[in-house]
Amino acid sequence: MDVRHETASVYLFARFGPLWRLGVIEHPRHGGWMVPGGHTRPGEGPEQAAVRETIEETGYRPRLLPAAGRTLPADYPHPEAMPAEPPPGSAPWWAVAIPAGPDRRHPERHTHVDHVHVGVVDRPYGPRGPAEHPFRWVTASELETLDAPADNRILGAALFELMPATTAAGRSRTPLDDDLRRELLRRRDIDQAFRTSLPATVTEEVAAQWAAMDNDNTEWLRQVIDRAGWPGRSLCGDEASDAAWLLAQHADRRPHLQEAWVDLLAEAVTAGDAEPRHLAFLEDRISVRATREQWFGTQHHKSLTGQWEPISVRDLEGVDQRRAENGLESLSENTKRINDSN
Repeated sequence: MDVRHETASVYLFARFGPLWRLGVIEHPRHGGWMVPGGHTRPGEGPEQAAVRETIEETGYRPRLLPAAGRTLPADYPHPEAMPAEPPPGSAPWWAVAIPAGPDRRHPERHTHVDHVHVGVVDRPYGPRGPAEHPFRWVTASELETLDAPADNRILGAALFELMPATTAAGRSRTPLDDDLRRELLRRRDIDQAFRTSLPATVTEEVAAQWAAMDNDNTEWLRQVIDRAGWPGRSLCGDEASDAAWLLAQHADRRPHLQEAWVDLLAEAVTAGDAEPRHLAFLEDRISVRATREQWFGTQHHKSLTGQWEPISVRDLEGVDQRRAENGLESLSENTKRINDSN
């Protein structure tokens, strides 16, 4: 009798600047590395199991990508357990039959019907919960020699090739909105002119003008995002997309909006529709407000000596790599430039 157990796995990708990486966990019993996944629970569908297992094993919540109607690589070792063309929009990309040896769930050899999902983490530096297993991100070249099951390496390599186009295709593309572009640039110019002309001592009148400008920009941007989503380069062009980020960065008086917008910006970055450095700045802005710590060192304050210095940075040894991945100069160069200009 062929005993079959339903399982779900997730090929979990994240974009680190221009570089894609695949998330893998250390196998809890056999060692080596593998993509997260596990058995479905009673009353649980494959998609629910995929999300739950990923959260439990990695600490990250995945955003599952809809099935793209792709065929498995020719050298993939396991047969499909359902038609090659899954229902449009379904989360599992494939279901495959994988032979399994005796385990704590079944004392005899059996078959895992594994529902293979593909997902992304839009904010790999951002919020992450506790993980059951050691976890790491690997590049395509690292995957080639990784101590991992052959099926993970073969399918992972194929998916690396598909990620840029797949994530870009999943983002709604609208014609360039020239009116929006012009208005974003107009508001940016007013914002920057005001900030660069601030006096050494800000009076109550100037502070009120400052607050009024930021509040007006924030409310206007909220209406734009509610209507059209994050203003990425496909909607308004590179320069105006930069302006949209600047207005969001200055929306500190409505932090709940920044916390909602960072997720939309992160999805745009994953799809290649926004600059990674924009996400780095907004991530740090939100993190510093919540914890007085940051990942990228983009937020500075004046020290007791009167010099500008970065607010506390997590994993300081790795900050320059993170900054380089996101198109930023080194932290020391940035801090020097800030002090030289002030």
